Amino acid sequence: MIRFRRTGVLLGLGVLLLLASPLLALNVPQSRAEFVSAVASGARGVRMEKFTLDRSFDEVYRTLETRCAPCLDVEVRRSGFVGGQMEVSSSDYNPTLKRIGKDRAEFSLQVVHRPRGIGEVTGPGGLYVFAADLARAGGGTEVTLYRPSIGYKEITKSFTAWVDGRSTDCPKMKY
Repeated sequence: MIRFRRTGVLLGLGVLLLLASPLLALNVPQSRAEFVSAVASGARGVRMEKFTLDRSFDEVYRTLETRCAPCLDVEVRRSGFVGGQMEVSSSDYNPTLKRIGKDRAEFSLQVVHRPRGIGEVTGPGGLYVFAADLARAGGGTEVTLYRPSIGYKEITKSFTAWVDGRSTDCPKMKY
């Protein structure tokens, strides 16, 4: 009788874990729209920033076109000893820049981690880690950044310098 009760409890816990695992993945945005919405609504660990530049929209867009692919479409490989074993991992970054009409553009940066993190269930292209909306604002450009508040500082600095016209240097990709 005790054996059946223990088996029933273990079976119940197993079913609960199976049912709960998809619920844990619901917090990971599956699209750019979900990522932007989560950041804009004040989710934890992320920040939204908005600023207006004196540079024209077309000039900002051209700068991003020339910098995004060469600087951000990269794979970062790491290796090291962990607990006496050699561990190898990588992060494959996937930038996307697209024009939405003549007055708007969207930028997104996704990353695919290998091996995949526990509980990380992402949409096509990987985990969203950074996004920006660009809009023509008179003779200038309004930029809205959606980004993590911890990590990815080098990417944020480089992106901000690109849109501002201060630099074209690539960020150090170490994540």
